[in-house]
This record gives sequence, structure tokens and C-alpha cells, in this order.
Amino acid sequence: MISYQLSVISDRISDQLSVISDQLSVISYQLSVISYQLSVISYQLSVISYQLSVISYQLSVIRS
Repeated sequence: MISYQLSVISDRISDQLSVISDQLSVISYQLSVISYQLSVISYQLSVISYQLSVISYQLSVIRS
């Protein structure tokens, strides 16, 4: 009887751990997507920064 109960408990724990593992893999995927999006944003900001520096240089040339 005790052995059966322990087996049932073990199965439940195993099922819960499997669900948690699946959830963590989904979270991991989502984080990798977010990381990629942030890298894209970072690149876009660097392009904008470069364009602004070019504009700033052109304005300084015009003023002089």
C-alpha cells in the first residue's frame, strides 16, 4: 500500500516536473526572441547615431 502511494506521488511529481520543464523551454525560447529583437534595436540605434553624427558634421560645415 505504501509502495503504491509512493509510486503515485512519484508519478505526480514527475508529471509536474515535466510541465515545468516545458514551461521553462518556452520561456527560454521567448527570451532568445527578445534578445534577438534587442540586438536589432541596438543595431538600428547605432545606425541612427551614425546618421546624426553625419548630420551634425554637415551642419558644422554649413555654419563655417
